[in-house]
Amino acid sequence: MKSMRLLPVDKVVHRATIYRNSCGFDVFVRESTSQIVLRVGTVGAIELASAFGQRVVAALPWPGPVIVRSDTRQPLLTILTGPVPAHLRGGATFAALSSTGAVLAAEGDEVLLPSPRDPARRWLPHEPLDPYRPSAEVVVSTILACR
Repeated sequence: MKSMRLLPVDKVVHRATIYRNSCGFDVFVRESTSQIVLRVGTVGAIELASAFGQRVVAALPWPGPVIVRSDTRQPLLTILTGPVPAHLRGGATFAALSSTGAVLAAEGDEVLLPSPRDPARRWLPHEPLDPYRPSAEVVVSTILACR
């Protein structure tokens, strides 16, 4: 029996399907770049500098999905969370997060997920296999506790 070889585009679509079915991510593939895109809403995202982000991830009781991005001057981590409640988007929390360099993605922002055609993004420590995401409140309090 011959094994089927997947074309590069097929690999991207296959990975996006896994993200949808196994992780519950509402993703789409941007055809022009073959990037897998997650729109922030039912999933939250918090971006941090890698060194600080590593401390935060180590302090989380169960970190959930974390993306390492290496195509910037300084590597970044993006922690995916459950939905972000409105009170975390308020002034005091925004100011506290800003003081750590953390950025809370706004509703509707796009997060690029690791894909076979994007060597600049990878999962830490491995690709998520289920829909678990830590609550945004837990991640924010851990970030503030680690400053």
